[in-house]
Amino acid sequence: MENPVKLGVIGYGHFVRTNFIKQLRACESIEIMGVYNRGQERRDQAAEDGYWTTGDLDEMLARDDIEAVFIGTHNTVHRDHAVAAARAGKHIFCEKPMALTMAEIDDMVAEAEKAAVFTHINHSGPYSDSFAKFQGLVNEHCGRIMQVWIRNSRRFGTWKMGARHFAVEHPEISGGWTIHHFCHQLNLVCVLINSMNNPATKAYHIEQKSCDESPSEELCSSIITFANGATAMLCDGTTAGGFGDLGVIGTDADVRRLGDEIILATHGEHDPSGRPGNLSPVRQSFEIPTGGKNILRIGDIFAQAIRSGDPSRLLSFRWVAHEYKILQALRESAKTGEAVEVG
Repeated sequence: MENPVKLGVIGYGHFVRTNFIKQLRACESIEIMGVYNRGQERRDQAAEDGYWTTGDLDEMLARDDIEAVFIGTHNTVHRDHAVAAARAGKHIFCEKPMALTMAEIDDMVAEAEKAAVFTHINHSGPYSDSFAKFQGLVNEHCGRIMQVWIRNSRRFGTWKMGARHFAVEHPEISGGWTIHHFCHQLNLVCVLINSMNNPATKAYHIEQKSCDESPSEELCSSIITFANGATAMLCDGTTAGGFGDLGVIGTDADVRRLGDEIILATHGEHDPSGRPGNLSPVRQSFEIPTGGKNILRIGDIFAQAIRSGDPSRLLSFRWVAHEYKILQALRESAKTGEAVEVG
């Protein structure tokens, strides 16, 4: 891009530096202008990496040559940093989860829309080549979605095994596993079902720990219903397996992503065995495409939205906020042991 978007980085923790910044600095449509970090050690690291640094957020947001910010701080302060950036007129690319409470999320939506800035929450799954292929097959063949399922293991390990995932070890900062990581699975479901126009109605959620000493839930299982009658069944955890299974059952076809392939099952001729009314299946297998890094791709989409004035490909604060109403209902369901209406 001849005129790359000038980006300021809010928060320079290890994961931000080694993942997000590593990819965004390779994005030709973005130029990183500087870093805000409260702690001196991380500022020194950013300076060593070649960036202008400051410990004063207002100083960064006052810079006319910074058009947008990437927020990579702890989940507990996403609201404060997003509101400050919006009031300064900066477009916002924010790491997930959006925030920990609906009050914080409502503030973020209101301030961003008042300032007319573009926003994006980093749920990267919908931007992968494999999901694009999967969603394309669903849209082309499945008709109305009746059911979505996702079963996922993070290839990390449980507390009882000795693993210490940050989200599990520090739920007061992360929001716990449901908020910090289960949100990814929920986002994929909401994108597939288009839940902005087909909202969730009821949610049932079970949270489990590998042992009593674990500070947070480590395995989550949910059933969610939507206004058009579709259901979603989700399971996600820190467990050691490292596997994923995504599927859609539609009125006209089924699609499943498992292992290294996507399988489309459509109807064929009537069952040759002669069973009345029974159709034989026709199965097609597709290799899962592999592409570049998602953050690099999303960074370019974010920059293109700013330059074109078209944010339609972004997961905006407004779009994502309705998903967090579902997350809050899930947490309430886990506490009560009952299905909860999604308000």
